[in-house]
Amino acid sequence: MAGAKILVVEDESSAAAYVVELLESLGYMDSSVVHSGEEAVRIAPKKRPDLALIDITLKGEMDGIETAKHIHDKLNIPIVYLANRANEDLLKRAGIIEPFGYVLKPVEERRLHLNIEIALYRHDTERRFREREQWLSTILRSIGDAVIAMNEGGLVTFMNPVAEILTGWRLEEVSGKYLAEIFNVVTEKTSVPIQQHVMDALHKGTIVGRTDRNTTLVSKVGRETPIDYNAAPLRDDQNNIAGVVLVFREITKRKRAEDKLKQTANTLRNQTQIMQSIFDSIGDGVVVANESGEFMLFNPNAERIIGISETDTSPDQWSEEYGFFSPDRITPFATEELPLVRAIKGEASDEVEMFVRNPKVPDGVYVSASARPLHEESGVTKGGVVVLRDITERKRAEEALAQAYSRGRLEVVDTILHNIGNAINSVTIGIGTVHGHLVRNKLMARLNALADAVQENRDDLANYIENDPQGKQVAPFISALAEDFTKQNEKLRKTVARVTDRVEHIADIVRMQKSLGRRNVDRKDINLREAIADATKVLQESLKKRDIEVHVDCENAPSEIRIQESQFHQMLVNLIKNAIEAIDELAESAGLTTTPSIKVRSFVQPGFLTIEVVDNGIGIERRKFKVIFGAGYTTKESGSGLGLHSIANFVIGSGGKIHPLSDGIGKGATMRVILPLSTITP
Repeated sequence: MAGAKILVVEDESSAAAYVVELLESLGYMDSSVVHSGEEAVRIAPKKRPDLALIDITLKGEMDGIETAKHIHDKLNIPIVYLANRANEDLLKRAGIIEPFGYVLKPVEERRLHLNIEIALYRHDTERRFREREQWLSTILRSIGDAVIAMNEGGLVTFMNPVAEILTGWRLEEVSGKYLAEIFNVVTEKTSVPIQQHVMDALHKGTIVGRTDRNTTLVSKVGRETPIDYNAAPLRDDQNNIAGVVLVFREITKRKRAEDKLKQTANTLRNQTQIMQSIFDSIGDGVVVANESGEFMLFNPNAERIIGISETDTSPDQWSEEYGFFSPDRITPFATEELPLVRAIKGEASDEVEMFVRNPKVPDGVYVSASARPLHEESGVTKGGVVVLRDITERKRAEEALAQAYSRGRLEVVDTILHNIGNAINSVTIGIGTVHGHLVRNKLMARLNALADAVQENRDDLANYIENDPQGKQVAPFISALAEDFTKQNEKLRKTVARVTDRVEHIADIVRMQKSLGRRNVDRKDINLREAIADATKVLQESLKKRDIEVHVDCENAPSEIRIQESQFHQMLVNLIKNAIEAIDELAESAGLTTTPSIKVRSFVQPGFLTIEVVDNGIGIERRKFKVIFGAGYTTKESGSGLGLHSIANFVIGSGGKIHPLSDGIGKGATMRVILPLSTITP
C-alpha cells in the first residue's frame, strides 16, 4: 500500500540506510529510522506508523522481540521482523506477539515488498473483521476432518465430504434428518450419549464431546472407525445460538489431522478475509434493508456511487434524501418505484436506470439498479437487496456516439449533395447544349433557304433542277444537308443520353438514401458486392473527376452478410471518401506519378471477415496511427474530423477492430476493418 508509514528499527546504520532506500524505491516515502528498542518505544506513539520493521537481534537493553511486544501492545500495529538465520527458540519467543512476517537478511527488495504488503493487508482486514472473530474462532476451535452442522432444531443442514466418507451417507440423503438417524456411535463406557452432548451444545451453549479412544463410529454399511468428537454451538451476529457443529476425526491420524486443522483454519481465515475484501472493494454498490426499511448493509462502493451512506430516513423519504431522478435528470423518481422499495415489497427488478444528484455528487451520476427480495424459508419477505452499478461513462459514451453518428451522417449527406450537385451541373450543361443547337441551328437556316428556292421554282421545278446553275446544286446540297443533319443528330443523341444517365444517377442516389435513411438498427442480410458498388456509386462523380480507377475483389468473401445496413453503408462511403481525399492531398503536395487507384478487398480469415480499402494517396505517419480515429482529428482545413471517428465507433460497436497500415508519407495507405464472422454471417 503505497504511502504507508514504516518505522525501521535497526541498530546497524548501513543496514538501516539500505532498508530505507528499498522502502523509498517501493513507494513508502514516509519512513522513520531508529537504532534502539528504547528509542523505538519512545518515538512510535508520536509517529503513529502503519507498520514496524524490527531487527529481531536488536542490541541494547531491549532486543527486537521486547521492542516489538511493547509497540504491538501499545499501538496494535503489524510487526515484520528483520532476521538472520535465527534458532528455533528465538523464533518461538518471537511468535508471542504473532508477527505478520519475517524478512531474512540480506534484505531482498521483492521479499521485503511482499511481506510488507501482506502484513498491511492482513492487519487492515483483521481490523475490519474483528466483530466477526468470535463466530469465526468458534468454528476454528471445532473444525476437524469431518464436519456435520445442525440447525437449532437439531436437523442436519451440512456435511462435508470427509463426513460423508466416514458415515457412508451423502448430504442429500441426510439433509433435514436428526443426527441419531445417521450418526451411529458405540462406546465401551456408555455414560453420556452423543445426542445429549449435541443438545447441551445447543441449549447450554457449551462445547462438549469425547476425546477418549473408546468411541467408534459405525457407518451406513457397517464399517467401524475409531473417532473422537466435539460439539460446539454456532452463534449469529447477536450471539444467539443458531445451531451446532459436530466435528470428528480418526484418532489414528491425529497428527495429520492437527496439521490439516492448522492448514484448514488458515485457509478458511484467508478465504474469509479475501471474500470480505472483495465485497468491500467490488465495483458495484450493494445495499440491504430489512422489511421495515432499516439498512442492514451499505458497502463502501454504494456510498461512493451515490455519495451518501446509510441514513435513518424511512423508505418514503429515500428519493428526496438521496436525490433519485429519472434518466431525464429532471423528473424525481417515484419512491414506490425505487428498486429497493419494490424488493422489500417482494418484487424483483432488473437494470433500472436512474440519475442520482445530491450535495455529495453535485454533477450527478447515472446508475443501473437490480434488486431482489430477501425471503425466509417460509417464503415471507424479510427485506431486499439492491446492486447499484455506475453507468455514467457508458451513458456519456452512448451520447457521444450518437452525436458522432449524427455528425457522420451529415458528412455523408454533404458528400451526397455534392455529388448530386455535380450530376445536376452535368444535366444543366447537356440541356444547354441541346438548347443551343435548337436555337442557333445553321442547318435549319440552310434547309429553309433550300425550301424557299424550291418554292420559287415550283412551277417548273424539273427544268430548274436540270438546267439552272443554282438548281443543279439542289441534289448535292440535299445530300450534304442530310449528312450534316445526321452528324448533328448523333451529337444531340449523345448529349441526351448523357443527360439521361446523370438524371438516372441522381435518382439512384436519392432512392438508395431513402432506403438507408430509415432509422432501423435491425440487422439484415445484404449483398456485400452490391453494398460496395452502392457506396462507390455515391462517390461516382468524385471518382470520375479525378480519373480514379476502382477495383473490387470479393472473391474470397461471403456473398451476403448480416449487419446494420445504413451504418455499414456510411462506413464504406467514408472509407472510400477518405481514400479519395488522400489521393487529392498527394496530388496537391507532391503530384501523382502513377494512375490514381482505390482497391476494395474483402476476404475471410479464421473467424473474421476483413475489408480493406487501399489507396495510393498521401499515406499516414506511423505515429499517427492511433490519433487519426479521435473525434475532430483532420488534416484538411474544412474537414470535420468525424469520418474515421464514426467508422471506428461503428466497427468497435460491432465487436470488430480497425487498423491503419502505411509505409509512410507518399506511400499510400490501407484501412483494414476486421469484423467477427459470428456477428455478421447470416
